[in-house]
Amino acid sequence: MTNTGASGSATVPEGEADDGSSRERGVVRKLLYSEAVSAFGGGLWFSMWAVYLTSVKGIPAASMGLAMGLGGGVGLLAAVPVGALADRRGARQVFVAVSVARGLLVLLFLTTSGFWSLLGAAALFTAAETSGRGVKVTLVYLLMPDDRRLTVLAQARVVQHITYAAGAGAAAWVLSTDTAGPYYAALAVVALAAFLSALVLVGLPYTAPVPASRRSPGTKAVRDIPFLTLMSTTALLSLCWPLLSSGLPLWLQYRTAAPVWLAPVTVVVSSLFIALYQVRVTRQGKSLRGAVRSTRKAGLALAVCCMLFAAAAWPSGALLASLFILAGLAAHVYGELHYVASRWGLSLRLMRRDAEGEYQGLAASTEGAVATVGPALITTLVTGALVGGWAVLAVVFVAAAVPTPALCRRALHTRGPGAAAGAGPRGGVGN
Repeated sequence: MTNTGASGSATVPEGEADDGSSRERGVVRKLLYSEAVSAFGGGLWFSMWAVYLTSVKGIPAASMGLAMGLGGGVGLLAAVPVGALADRRGARQVFVAVSVARGLLVLLFLTTSGFWSLLGAAALFTAAETSGRGVKVTLVYLLMPDDRRLTVLAQARVVQHITYAAGAGAAAWVLSTDTAGPYYAALAVVALAAFLSALVLVGLPYTAPVPASRRSPGTKAVRDIPFLTLMSTTALLSLCWPLLSSGLPLWLQYRTAAPVWLAPVTVVVSSLFIALYQVRVTRQGKSLRGAVRSTRKAGLALAVCCMLFAAAAWPSGALLASLFILAGLAAHVYGELHYVASRWGLSLRLMRRDAEGEYQGLAASTEGAVATVGPALITTLVTGALVGGWAVLAVVFVAAAVPTPALCRRALHTRGPGAAAGAGPRGGVGN
């Protein structure tokens, strides 16, 4: 017996359809398991590395910050070449290799003893970390049907937040100890998490490389000025992350009557709402028109967040100041949810066929660049310009979103019919 579509034509037999659905669920489970293990290691490492490098390895804080910043910037350059390699060798195969490399490279931090060795370790580890983000999105694109891609990416982000928090909890125990042993053991756990993540990925279906006759020379994405500009401008919205992790704690401590402990509370609350609503909000980014709308919503909401955080400096009472902070947090969560949805929607809909890895590598590198300079920028604005700094950030968020419709139309104009990998029948941009 066969299933019949609305037009009455025979489609896939029931047994085969069920089998295909079962295979798809199996693929999603493996992707999420891999993300869970990897994110646990990430939460463990990124919650302890600063203390580890300064207290255990004895690297001065100023040298450590400079080496990690410069190394991270250099490492970003690998994302596009590794993405192009994913097109040439297959996204699954390259993602496995990158995950293994990440596990090996994190062990370099066991041997760092000064500025230059730390610079090299940071550059190599960041190269694997950033490249992996782009290849992961490419892999989901290739393995999932069009109507499931953004949903699976959103599910992966939910899993990432949960297990990242678990890794951060494990780091809290490590940080509470006074000996080097737990730190070294934690690094081994981070490496093991990367290896286990790669092992799970091996069970995913093989992804065929792009045929040689259709391969990009490896520079198509960086020469695609509309796409490069769009990814660069919208990446500024990712300043929402250091805003919460770097800017808000300093603002609470020095400029408001609200208690400083509100800072970690906002991170926990934000993660909770992301877990609850990311999948739902991401559905709005499945069409290009919806992705553009989500970008505008993100820019406006994050600008409102900045002004509410700034307003928290005026009340002299802790209660009223805290209410401003919580209102700002609500705007921040709304903006972050829509930013993530729009970012996936724009990058998947506007990348070119047969260069998906290269384009996602470019998207990852632009966001990574903002992540590298973001904490220093936010800290400078918040502690130096005070309320004026928050106003500048608000303007940046709005300015990052405003040109999105025009840039999308320009990107579509430069593509021939069918050239865009994700363009569907509702490819309109809107105003």
